[in-house]
Formats: sequence, C-alpha cells, structure tokens
Amino acid sequence: MDVALARASESDQVTLANLLHLYAHDFSEFLGTTPSEQGWFSYPRLPLYWRDPGRAAFLIRAGNALAGFALTSRGSLVTGDPEVHDLAEFFVVRGVRRHGVGRAAAHRLFGEMPGVWEVRVIESNRPAQQFWRRVIEQYTAGSFKVDPWIRDDGSAWHVFRFTSSGGAGSGDAPAL
Repeated sequence: MDVALARASESDQVTLANLLHLYAHDFSEFLGTTPSEQGWFSYPRLPLYWRDPGRAAFLIRAGNALAGFALTSRGSLVTGDPEVHDLAEFFVVRGVRRHGVGRAAAHRLFGEMPGVWEVRVIESNRPAQQFWRRVIEQYTAGSFKVDPWIRDDGSAWHVFRFTSSGGAGSGDAPAL
C-alpha cells in the first residue's frame, strides 16, 4: 500500500481535530478519560501547531485515503533538551492498521526530520510499546534505547530514544 506523509496546513485543522477525537477515544482506554457532555474528546493544543514554529502537524494517507496523523514538537518533555524531536501524538485509523501504514509513515517522518528523537509510550499501552519497538528497531537497525519515565502525575511511561540521520533508515520505507 502506498503511504504518504504530508505537512498539514492550517486549513487542515478541522480534519486533524476530527482525527484527534478518534485518537483520544482510542487512548481513553489507557487513561480512563471520558468525553465532554457533548460526546467529544478535544485537543486544546491543536492551534499551537500553526503558531509555534517548534511544532509540526502531518497527515498520513494510505493510497488516496486519509489514514492518520503525526504531531511533533521540538524539545524533550523528559530531559528538557531543546534540540530533541518529540513525537507528541501519532495515530493510524483502525481500518488500515496492521498493513504497514504506521511503520511507513513513522519511517518517513523520522527521515524527514534528522536528529535525536523521543517517542513516549504509556506503560499500560502494550500494543503501542510493541509497535514502536518494532518500528524503531527496524528504522535504526537496533541502535536505540528505552528508558522508564514517571510523569508528574505518577503515570509510568517508556521513552524510546534514537538518532535519525535522515532518509529511510534501515527499513524499507523510501525517503521523501
């Protein structure tokens, strides 16, 4: 399946808000969150992705269909290092999961933004831990590390750290 990753523009904000609702719904399983009284999961930080030059939003397409998104920011939430690329959010719709879409999109993202990366995964989200371990292992040919991290709210996370030199990495995803 052909997978494309494109930088989202401010005109894509409604599309991203709709996808973020689906993402937050999926993630509520691990956080125990519930929707608003209107039945909606919101993401108040979304407008920052067009105001803050350290943030970037991407849409993922599989074939010609919308398949997900990635949100990145500059600066580590874990160490405070301002040079780290932080994968703030990453989502692939259920209909195309397990078809290589997430892996290809992640590889393209890492290749487009060389430097040190951190990918944080909550301890309770075992499927995401397995996904990111496989994807990063393939991209880096095993040159990464995983450290535990306890957030201020007491929740336990795994932090995957690696360096991208740009390009497709060791995986089979072509560079942009």
